[in-house]
Amino acid sequence: MVRGVARAAGLGTLAVGLAMLWISPADAVPSFAGQTGAPCSACHVGGFGPELTPFGMSFKVNGYTLGGGTGPWSRMPFNVNFMPSYTGLAKDRPTAPVGYGANNFVTPGCANFIIATGRTYGKGAWGAGVLEKIYINLGDGLVARRPTYIGQGPSDLKLTKPIALKGGHSLLLGFDLNNKTTQGDPYDNALYGSRDSGDGARYFFPYFGPTNAVAPIARPIINSLGSNVVGASLYAFFDNSIYAQIGEYQTYSTDDLTLLGRSNPAVGFINGSAPYFRLAWQRTWATNFLEVGALYFDAPLNKVSGIANPLAQNEYRDWGVDLIYQRTFGANTLAVTANYLHEDQDRTASFNAGKTSNRSDTLNQFRVAAAYYWNNTYGATLAYNAISGSSDTKLYPTGSLTGSAAHSPDTQSIIAEVNWTPFANNTGKGFPWYNVRVGLQYQYFLEFNGGTTNYDGKGRNAGDNDMLLFYTWWSF
Repeated sequence: MVRGVARAAGLGTLAVGLAMLWISPADAVPSFAGQTGAPCSACHVGGFGPELTPFGMSFKVNGYTLGGGTGPWSRMPFNVNFMPSYTGLAKDRPTAPVGYGANNFVTPGCANFIIATGRTYGKGAWGAGVLEKIYINLGDGLVARRPTYIGQGPSDLKLTKPIALKGGHSLLLGFDLNNKTTQGDPYDNALYGSRDSGDGARYFFPYFGPTNAVAPIARPIINSLGSNVVGASLYAFFDNSIYAQIGEYQTYSTDDLTLLGRSNPAVGFINGSAPYFRLAWQRTWATNFLEVGALYFDAPLNKVSGIANPLAQNEYRDWGVDLIYQRTFGANTLAVTANYLHEDQDRTASFNAGKTSNRSDTLNQFRVAAAYYWNNTYGATLAYNAISGSSDTKLYPTGSLTGSAAHSPDTQSIIAEVNWTPFANNTGKGFPWYNVRVGLQYQYFLEFNGGTTNYDGKGRNAGDNDMLLFYTWWSF
């Protein structure tokens, strides 16, 4: 793939979405709920994102093309998200973030302007759909007093071609263009997804995350590139059972990142291209749904921040396996999500520059979460997250707050959340796509950066980073 073509295609995602609106205003929608005429709970577990139901996964893999909505809201292709929140830590940070105090962070969050539309052409012969996000980081503009941060958020464009095979079998072929690793994956709205989604929201496992909480010292590369990349891939979905995807990612150029309102990635720029492979199998029976999948991502990086030689290269190879199980009990839903990811790190560039003690390191990530929703309105989630990996004196140095006295990335936490989504089942009354969620979440650290007491070598304990989060999430 030619780098310039990929970049141009990524930058043109928004233009394509607008062109689809211009060409076919009768099929344009304010949101996918308006487009389909179905409530948010049809696509999202508990009636709000990001975790998808089996119907939502099917809607995504089919390129956002399902219709059925009527009325004025089915003819408007946009909606807006707004996410104010409060974050409190068990102990003050030693240094206050710009614009904030040392603790109790109240933030307006971010606002997303989203183009969301899809349709079929040629009597269903092929389909095209787009999910394009433009974000405004209100915290930067209103609290930190920096220029309001505006840019392109995680976005996705799909072209699809359904094929009827002999013997009653089916095959769906698709082309996907997105600007964040795993963004186009129908199963991965909250599976391998990163802590910072790149649009000002802090989605992390299980779903919503805090502002100005203390982040562990390490995370896999697939979670670190954010929306600084553009990826193109081909996928196939056989008999609504087997999903396979192959593609590659490239980093936007410095000029393109500036245009998109993003900073240069500290981890480096992809050297050439980074191959991406995804394979998943799913089955539905009675009121049960099961998905088992695997992922591979290989990212060679140069132009690493802090390394003088721009040609020096680090390389990261991620191998992941995952599982999703859902079961409905009438209007209630049980959802269990788990994944394990292993990363091999060739840090030749960093080692030669004296930035690491080891030429190669490893990192492991394990996540599991169970959620239960009553009538898609009241939800409770319990999750366990763990990061472990090689000890490296220079890579994980001692330092206040974010350092490691053990020179280790090992971190474990338990997250508990309750939330309320009063309009998840709303399908009409003139405003079918309005939704809101109110959530209360607590994160308890069993271990942080390799220790429980004095983990940073400066007197801070893992429990000092325990976090209480109260958030509201508005969509209309």
